[in-house]
Amino acid sequence: MKLKPETLEKLRVLLKEDWGQEVSDQELHDMAFNLLGYFDTLMQCYCEDENAKEPAQYDNEPERQKA
Repeated sequence: MKLKPETLEKLRVLLKEDWGQEVSDQELHDMAFNLLGYFDTLMQCYCEDENAKEPAQYDNEPERQKA
């Protein structure tokens, strides 16, 4: 995945302003891709959890009688 240079510079500014950390271009690139991978993994886990849930049963839904 290719990141826009503007996006990388926003990350560079955040690192400098919030954590006082200056990073090389390679370190910045590595951090950006690590963050992308991390959030991609979180999204995959979330989607798997959502798909695994059973359909909710509503309080006003009558129970089916057994035959």
